[in-house]
Amino acid sequence: MNRVARLSSVLRLAVTVLAWLILLATIPFLIWVVLYGKADLSDGVDAPVSSLPLLPVVLFVALYALRSLLMVVALFSLRRILIHFGHGQFFTRDCVIVFRQIGLQLVMLAAVDVLTPIVTALALWATEPRFDPSDIWILLTDLPFMPLVGGLFALIMAHVLGQAADLAEDAALTV
Repeated sequence: MNRVARLSSVLRLAVTVLAWLILLATIPFLIWVVLYGKADLSDGVDAPVSSLPLLPVVLFVALYALRSLLMVVALFSLRRILIHFGHGQFFTRDCVIVFRQIGLQLVMLAAVDVLTPIVTALALWATEPRFDPSDIWILLTDLPFMPLVGGLFALIMAHVLGQAADLAEDAALTV
């Protein structure tokens, strides 16, 4: 029990630091992308993000900020579970609820990860004449953190957390 409490306190600190780093790094990163980033519009055509029409830039910035916010919310929910584990409360109903909340947050994160490149590509297609829709694969894999892979990972983690919530719920009913 003592090892679990120590590990839980270390993980709580790591999760808190990671959440704050994501929160604090998102705004400067997005400012840098808008001011200095280049968008690959088609084969051999790179344009500064600041020269693109406003709609795709605003959509990308808003969806990326939403993605970061969802990550921070999920991390603070994970911190709540670690607090319960630190107090030896492994299979309480509150833990089950938090497991399910994190799973739902990860599903939302996956949806944002998948929608970001699609919505950005549609906005570019509608507003930017230099954009070549046949070269869409570059946009889907070239955005920060490869959103499609991130979305798939978030869905896998949501499934794992759903299974953990089911097990914790079964254990809570028997305790």
